[in-house]
Amino acid sequence: MTEISNDDIDHFEGMIPTLAASATHAAYLRAVDAGFTLVIAKNGWLVRRDPDGSVTQLRALHVKHKVVPGSVFYLSSTLRS
Repeated sequence: MTEISNDDIDHFEGMIPTLAASATHAAYLRAVDAGFTLVIAKNGWLVRRDPDGSVTQLRALHVKHKVVPGSVFYLSSTLRS
């Protein structure tokens, strides 16, 4: 079995955000094409997108936790050591 180098691992891990964004966008497009009503976050609002293309603002979204990039954020105190 061939070992994977750290550079290869870094490269593959770096691809994860791009692949995730692409998969999420593809799922969104499939849902739109299928004629589903979607609830999404857009420009600080929770909005409903109907099959006819109309958009209704449902409510404003509020930031619950501001996290500084590169910092550690714990969801539960049981995870802290």
